[in-house]
Amino acid sequence: MTSPTAAHAVTNPPKRVPSEREWTAIVDRLHELLRPLEWAGFELPEAWDNEFDLEVGALLYADLWRGDGCVSAEYRPHEGVLALRPFDDVTGDYPDSYSLLDDQLEIDVAASDPAAVRAVKQAAGQAGLLDATHVRVADSAPQHAQEDFALRRIQRIFTPASEYRQIPLPDVLREVSENRWLSTFLEMVVGMVGRDVAPDVVPDAAALGIAAWCWRNNTAVEDHHLDTDVLMARTNIAVTRIVRQHVDPEEGIDWDGVEGALMNPQWALPDGTTIRSLFGSGWAEIADTVTAELHRWRDTDHELLGPYTTLILMTIAGSTSYTDSWWGQGRWHSICRHIVVDAVAAGLSLPAPYDQRGVEPFLADLDDPDFLTDDALDWIIDLPQAGIDGPRGLRFTTITRPLHRQWDPFWLSAEQA
Repeated sequence: MTSPTAAHAVTNPPKRVPSEREWTAIVDRLHELLRPLEWAGFELPEAWDNEFDLEVGALLYADLWRGDGCVSAEYRPHEGVLALRPFDDVTGDYPDSYSLLDDQLEIDVAASDPAAVRAVKQAAGQAGLLDATHVRVADSAPQHAQEDFALRRIQRIFTPASEYRQIPLPDVLREVSENRWLSTFLEMVVGMVGRDVAPDVVPDAAALGIAAWCWRNNTAVEDHHLDTDVLMARTNIAVTRIVRQHVDPEEGIDWDGVEGALMNPQWALPDGTTIRSLFGSGWAEIADTVTAELHRWRDTDHELLGPYTTLILMTIAGSTSYTDSWWGQGRWHSICRHIVVDAVAAGLSLPAPYDQRGVEPFLADLDDPDFLTDDALDWIIDLPQAGIDGPRGLRFTTITRPLHRQWDPFWLSAEQA
């Protein structure tokens, strides 16, 4: 569905310049195609630059920004192509910017929706555009550039809190530093395991952050580990799925809604097994500790940080090695495809019933793995048939490691010259 060099013929050669109404329809469809990127935090332009050619047809283009990261988009509706290209700050107007792509993507969107939207989602997901950005300063950068980049990151995280509280940024930072629990979290999650994560709002990553740090970590869940990793994976999926319903990029996190959903006695896996019954006598301790963690974040959100800074912190928290193999991330489909294709190429059999149905049905079901059999879910986690030198499942494959971008503006090289 994607190719950096794909050639597409104009299947419906235009005879005239589109009318204003037709241009509006083209823009509306383009925004529908870009819905996965918009949900992942990209700002869509209010107006697109446009051109028209009798051979190519209509052409719309703009730069799409998420924080300081950018990707250039071009839509050729008569060819059925959406192109996403690396951003190049040729004029030097955006010294803090970096490209979110290294190579061009050409996505075939000739199919009707929702198939075309799904094609965009899969291509953008594979390229890492639907997950939080991991970005590093170029190794060749001078020391002060490293420091400036780190300072700008702190400012981007906490300036929304300053605006929410209507107090100066230094006052917010002082209160944060005096909060022992929050400073410990920031030191470990933001400063260490998530140190390369850009301070943007990505709702799905924020949901993973809540699932990781208010359910799995800092609570009694791990102390009452379920009998199998498959069951733990099922609960992680269930937690992430239900938390997603209470994360909004504008309104923030509905902490009371999260608590109500996770503490609901009827909350169950798709087969009807209630979550509390899985943990038996350990549920009481789990409920107490999970509730305490949710309350701590709710109070910190409402009283200290505000919704936007909290969303940024949860986005960072959901974008570390703790969750890089979890369902719910934008790269999930491409990660699973890599594992499955490598396993088949190595001669491994797919789990039943996919040994008969094939790769594509397996990948389709992996997109929403709730109803996979235990054997199928165990297969993708560990590839039970693989030898010591064979391909790896989710637990050990390196493909789950995030893609990294590099901040390397032209003036860094000029300073070193």
